[in-house]
Amino acid sequence: MLHKGLEDNICILLGHPETCPHGKPIPSGACCRSRRRKFESVVMPLSEMKKGQKGKIAYIRTNDRETLRKIMAMGALPGSAVTLLLHFPSPVFQIGESQFAIDRDMAEKIRVWVST
Repeated sequence: MLHKGLEDNICILLGHPETCPHGKPIPSGACCRSRRRKFESVVMPLSEMKKGQKGKIAYIRTNDRETLRKIMAMGALPGSAVTLLLHFPSPVFQIGESQFAIDRDMAEKIRVWVST
């Protein structure tokens, strides 16, 4: 059992996720249903990061095993430090000393806890 209000705060922080990192549905909470609060999540898709912005990978949001395998093969694992280098013509990010160019759809699936 979570303390009162903590569940909504976690939901807001993660951007009202509809599925867990394993693809299982998460029931909507009161904060999702009411939409009373306006928020700016600190966990966002890699595709929405600003050029030069840094963060750590929070989770991968996909049900497709092949896509997950490709993302993991790049070393894009939860807890990995990541920097967005370019948006166009495709997202380019850096993990450690390696740089990767991926399509926007794949960048949408990588959720990053951005540094503020």
